[in-house]
Amino acid sequence: MALKINDQFIPDWAVERQAQSFFEQVAKSMPGKPREVIQLAAMDLAKDRMIDQALMAQESQKRDYKVDPEEIKLGMKEWISQNGGKKAFSKGKHPIIKTQDDLRKEIISKIKFNRLLEEESKADEVTLEDARNYYDARPDLFESETTITASHILKKAESENEMVQAEQKIIEIKKLLDNGEDFLNLIKKESDDGVNDGHLGTFGKGRMVPSFEKAAFALKPGEISNPVKTQFGWHLILLHERKDPQITSFEEVKEKIVEYLGEKRKDAAFDSFLDGLKKEAVIEEVSGL
Repeated sequence: MALKINDQFIPDWAVERQAQSFFEQVAKSMPGKPREVIQLAAMDLAKDRMIDQALMAQESQKRDYKVDPEEIKLGMKEWISQNGGKKAFSKGKHPIIKTQDDLRKEIISKIKFNRLLEEESKADEVTLEDARNYYDARPDLFESETTITASHILKKAESENEMVQAEQKIIEIKKLLDNGEDFLNLIKKESDDGVNDGHLGTFGKGRMVPSFEKAAFALKPGEISNPVKTQFGWHLILLHERKDPQITSFEEVKEKIVEYLGEKRKDAAFDSFLDGLKKEAVIEEVSGL
């Protein structure tokens, strides 16, 4: 389906090509969804993006922006360099830009487009007071997570029979530990996961399966868990270290907050401007193009 935005037509092949370029991006945001659903979502995104771009291009052409000839030359040179060089350009294989005149028009449109974006994204400057208010209102963003460092002994199991046998074996290993056996030595002798001597590194919540995570985070440094069942088998966990959350001070992040809030204000200003263009525009889906 082609698009008509005011007096500008965008053919269906252009919309479909844009949708294809968005497919992978959309698929990542919709894991597990059928291909047909992803294709429809990509098509909707392509239409929205092309409508926005068309309206911005139309508006930028209406404005009396002065364009420096040197800026045009530089833009043309960069475009040719980024699209295969002079030889590739001379073959005229680009679907839209085939001549120097086509390229010149494209660069002028791009420069005006960027001027419009800059002009309509202007917003009030973010103050340190604004940044401080945001910092105080969102303490969760400036607090690190609790992390732990641990090792484990694993007796693997896949079937129900193996799970019973693994449980019996891990109970025996736990008794050895309770009687003073060294955890590392038992990893080397008994564990089915001897990679890095059973060391799991440092991790936060959400990285391990729930039953393992619950048992590990309940330990104190130096403690060994009771036997823990997961889909992989039976485990014993040794906690080496726990790091409690640390709060990043306002002084450390104030500049980043100012930058972040500034970008948000610019985005909001431009979105409002774009909404205004859409309300005044005549946008239709048409067939036969």
